[in-house]
Amino acid sequence: MKKLLSAFTVAFASAAFLAACGSSESSQDATDQKLRVYTSTFATAAIAKEIGGTDIDVKMIVPPGADPHSYEPTSKQLTEIAQGDLFLLTGTTLEPYSKKIKASLKGNDVRFVETSKGIDLLEANATLHEHEGHDDHADEHAEEEHDHGKYDPHVWLDPNNAKMMAQSISTALAKEVPDKKAAFEKKLATFNTQADALDQNLQQAVDKGSKKELLVTHAAYGYLAERYGFSQLPIAGISPSDEPSQKQLAALVKEAKLHDLKYIAFEETVSPKVARVIQQEIGAEAITIHNLESVTKEQQNASYFDLMNENVTTLKQALQ
Repeated sequence: MKKLLSAFTVAFASAAFLAACGSSESSQDATDQKLRVYTSTFATAAIAKEIGGTDIDVKMIVPPGADPHSYEPTSKQLTEIAQGDLFLLTGTTLEPYSKKIKASLKGNDVRFVETSKGIDLLEANATLHEHEGHDDHADEHAEEEHDHGKYDPHVWLDPNNAKMMAQSISTALAKEVPDKKAAFEKKLATFNTQADALDQNLQQAVDKGSKKELLVTHAAYGYLAERYGFSQLPIAGISPSDEPSQKQLAALVKEAKLHDLKYIAFEETVSPKVARVIQQEIGAEAITIHNLESVTKEQQNASYFDLMNENVTTLKQALQ
């Protein structure tokens, strides 16, 4: 009886193993059949997921918490990207490494798509608030323009720009998979409806506030400020690594006190020491804001609207 039971157990285990292998192979086949899409920023990846749904496999090349401004892709990533179908760039100045990728993948079938085409870009200097009684803040950031480009790359923070990015992505996906065009366009319509609601919520958050200045760790929020009618007071420049001079810091502290700013908006992926110093100097409370360039490991599965709606809450609190 034991021998019979043992034989039955082995046969059952073998069948289960073969079934698991078959299931694993089927799952792998399903993944292989999906359109492989690579992106440079979380925002682009998140929008692509909204439009492509389960029909595409999206991967962001910049690791969680890393700075897209200074990131360089590894040899392994270049090999993986060469196996893909699309590479979605913002196409502003955020991905200086994109030329390197294009050169490395010359002759491959990977198609590069600049999702910010058609969007009116803001000049980096135009998004930097001039401190009252102090007009050289923008001038001292001239070198930053040379290093990081003339334009602010954070276009997706304005939901109307995000809609244009979503349109570009939908068109690119449909070109690769024509029989899914209707499905992509349906998801695009849903995205646009949600973006319109977000746009209204952001405007209401600013309109109901008594303050019109937002103290932030780096100058990523020019599109929000321009769209909804407030000023960003950034501690660092367009890139978080662009630290201010002592003169700029003194002017920033003076203006924060002048406007009685009680909050400083930190990004979870960036926490510069100089921002903590200013926080202590003016006695401000730290709150969280998302620039959607990069996210923490825990936020990788969040959606564009998840994080942008959290930004609505942050604006309500910071500008009250």
